[in-house]
Amino acid sequence: MELDIRLLRTFRVVAQTRSFTGAARKLKLTQSAISQQVSALERELKTQLVVRSNKVVGLTNMGELLLQCACQVLDSLDRVRDLLAEQSSANAGRLSVAVPATFCHWLLPHLIDEFHQRYPAIQVCVVMTDVEAAVERLAHREVDVALIPTTVHHKSLGMAPLGKDELVAVVAAGNPLAKKERVLAADLREQRLITPPPGNLRFVAWDNFLIHSGVFPKVVVETDDLELAKHLARQDVGITVAPRWSVLSAVERGECAALPLGPAGVYRDWYLGYHNATQLGGARRSFLRVCAEQLPRLFNDGGRKRASAATAVNRSAAIDTVDREPASSNQRPSS
Repeated sequence: MELDIRLLRTFRVVAQTRSFTGAARKLKLTQSAISQQVSALERELKTQLVVRSNKVVGLTNMGELLLQCACQVLDSLDRVRDLLAEQSSANAGRLSVAVPATFCHWLLPHLIDEFHQRYPAIQVCVVMTDVEAAVERLAHREVDVALIPTTVHHKSLGMAPLGKDELVAVVAAGNPLAKKERVLAADLREQRLITPPPGNLRFVAWDNFLIHSGVFPKVVVETDDLELAKHLARQDVGITVAPRWSVLSAVERGECAALPLGPAGVYRDWYLGYHNATQLGGARRSFLRVCAEQLPRLFNDGGRKRASAATAVNRSAAIDTVDREPASSNQRPSS
């Protein structure tokens, strides 16, 4: 008996989502097509695999058994594909990357430019999404990798460290705080704040800074749109927090000041997230190499300069150990 791999993949998504509608959405097919594929698999195996209902799709005992076997088979096939791609001299294929919006607009173009110069045969598919959705899509194998600005613990995912960026206080040029060298927690007590919603995974380091300092300033605007927050800060509606690399140009134009937070600064750890079953081979490994080489520079200069050849060589030498040496989230990066 030869099973259609396509049917197994569809069945796995149905089993994971417990919904024909959810599976259709993830696979970009119609609900009817999903139902027909599962029915075809049941006819092939001559057994019922799912229990259909109006609310949720359940699995029979045979369905549960097939799910375990299907995951093993499909994961093995994906590993073989990655190994073959890694050994291929063409280094071709397709790579889907989930990226936060601000990173997508500011730094990703520089990464893609460098990546395409080295690996022109690899097609990059960019999915702009928040961190929570990126983790979910990685776990369901809907994207190959994701750029994530915080530590995420998930049994299905691996995290390769890429470096740190600094979060700074963005202050209007005319605000008295703009004359300071840095903003301490006590400086924020009487200030108006423009802040992301609580629990936003892009700003975990900022939340921790406020909590550990015991300071809870007055929030005048709450938004997850960083560009809006920076615009309001430049108009002196309040103070916001942003990655330093995203405000370098505005600071040079004299539109605002970007001040370190606290006595030692507030930093985020960035990771390349990937599914454990697929490992980091082929196009994934190539993308990791480019990210690990280029991101330290991009975090420092916002992509406005090109790294020297010597710097690139020195960073390249460290790539092979990058996924074995996670950085501490509380340690300031070396200069």
